[in-house]
Amino acid sequence: MGTKLGKIAGFLFFAAIGAGAIFFGLQYVSEWHEQEIKSALELQRKQFEANYDRLDQEIRKIEKQLEETRLAASVPEKRITEVFGKATDETETMDECALLEGRISSFFNYIDEKTASPEPNARELFFQMMADLAEKPPIVIGETRDLITLLRNRAHFFRTLKKERIDLVRHLLKTEKDILEAAMADFFDHYIGTNGCAGEAEQQLMPMPVLYDYAGFFLETISGKSYLMRRESTTRSLTLYYSVLILDRAVEQGLNRYGIDIREHIGFAKENIRNQGGLANREQYLATLEALERKYR
Repeated sequence: MGTKLGKIAGFLFFAAIGAGAIFFGLQYVSEWHEQEIKSALELQRKQFEANYDRLDQEIRKIEKQLEETRLAASVPEKRITEVFGKATDETETMDECALLEGRISSFFNYIDEKTASPEPNARELFFQMMADLAEKPPIVIGETRDLITLLRNRAHFFRTLKKERIDLVRHLLKTEKDILEAAMADFFDHYIGTNGCAGEAEQQLMPMPVLYDYAGFFLETISGKSYLMRRESTTRSLTLYYSVLILDRAVEQGLNRYGIDIREHIGFAKENIRNQGGLANREQYLATLEALERKYR
């Protein structure tokens, strides 16, 4: 009888131990499963927040591009006339160089009216700045050979043009940005383009080898790229575009002394122009860059 009771007691003891093990095991599994669910939910939450932030940034970018497009399209003819002069019966009979010179003269007169200091006038100041920049071009190859050289290259424009003229340029880029695209096109066509409109003295202010140095600075160097990244997107895109055109001209004239590969820069400039919705001549720029892609394929 005692033996039978002992067996029953032993069975009940082991059953209790088994039940306890099962209970605590189930509790452990339940807690582990709950923790796994929490971890999965936390991961999903972080992924959702990351996707939300990314989508929010993309939406803001699209909204900005749409706003820039609206602003570019909304520049009134009155504003263009105010800065670059009005077309008349006389201008219709002028050749392209005379028209460009007239538009540039009107632009300089407009800047003179906007600036407080009458001396030097805008045209004289422009030529002074071009002469100083041409006299001390930036470093294109070897800017990272030591820290001092890199820092001097990063401060190239400030060291060359000095604070007062730098502040004036910044002010004009900020207050007159709606006419920047038209002004850059006129200046490129007049002073650099194939038309040869600029006089010999003006061309000597910024000869092609020096223009090539500045194009290489913006396209190839850490300092030039850093400078552009701090500029407004329209300024950055147009500077890249015209730097590529200058590099193309230098290649044609056998002046690519640093052996810069233009192909990668064409693609980069094209991507910047494509993503810049506020350019009035955006499709024209893209067509020009696509033609250069075919040329250097």
